[in-house]
Amino acid sequence: MKVLYDKNDLPYANTLPDGRFEWLIGLGATELSELGVDEAGFLFGYDHGDEHYRKLVAKRPNLLDRPDDRQELLRLDVVLQRLDERGIQIRTPKTWVIEIDDRPPPDLEFPVFVRTAKSSWKRGGTQSRANNLRQLNDEMELLRRRFGWDTPILVRKWIDVAVAGKWMFGDAPQEIRVWIVDQAPVAWSFHYLQVVQSPLGFPPARDDLLLLAGLAADIATAFKSRLIVADFIRDRRGNWYFLEAGPGAVAGTAHEPVFKYVVERVRGNPSSLIPDVVGGLL
Repeated sequence: MKVLYDKNDLPYANTLPDGRFEWLIGLGATELSELGVDEAGFLFGYDHGDEHYRKLVAKRPNLLDRPDDRQELLRLDVVLQRLDERGIQIRTPKTWVIEIDDRPPPDLEFPVFVRTAKSSWKRGGTQSRANNLRQLNDEMELLRRRFGWDTPILVRKWIDVAVAGKWMFGDAPQEIRVWIVDQAPVAWSFHYLQVVQSPLGFPPARDDLLLLAGLAADIATAFKSRLIVADFIRDRRGNWYFLEAGPGAVAGTAHEPVFKYVVERVRGNPSSLIPDVVGGLL
């Protein structure tokens, strides 16, 4: 299968910077406009919204991901609901969904982490943490001002995370992204590599990687996308928690060898990956 990129994404990628497109081009990826309308391919890029993506692929029936397959992975509340419907039991922080007219749940436990269904936007430091109802209301108001007045707010029980290093928002957690191709976990990468090159607590123990591979495999059974990412975070006691899953087509990483290996797996080509302390095979 061909792997694809959209040239219209390149200017934005260069501002980040996002190395995925340079790596794709180096691997011989095809620019989207050069693909025949009936040819098969897998498109890497950004999430510009459901309407934009549906228009982009409307006349290309063999281009993946299909819009519905991608859409079911773009909202954390939908992901959690799908896992619950399938009876998939994964250790994840207790989460409350608060709609615009909802009162705070009576069983709410502080402190909490506050985010939207599509973004764990950080304003800096520990400001995504709310220690009481006043702080929670302030966070929700700021998020709705930024992302829309009717945006559902996800409130998650705070995790005392194991720290990998420091970055502009404070402590970077020991967080791992698992890459899943055709329902099989194939690789992992340290999620904050772009800001912490030598993280504490890495590489993870083999038993930890086996645990995460099993959890990721269970999560993948609930979704249809060929390429999925699942993110896990470790607390100070060494416990791993599932944070979120998403479409791998739009998932970022600073780990070039892992990304290239995943691309070749999507292509169906044999490939190899030499593991290092911040990424490797599963």
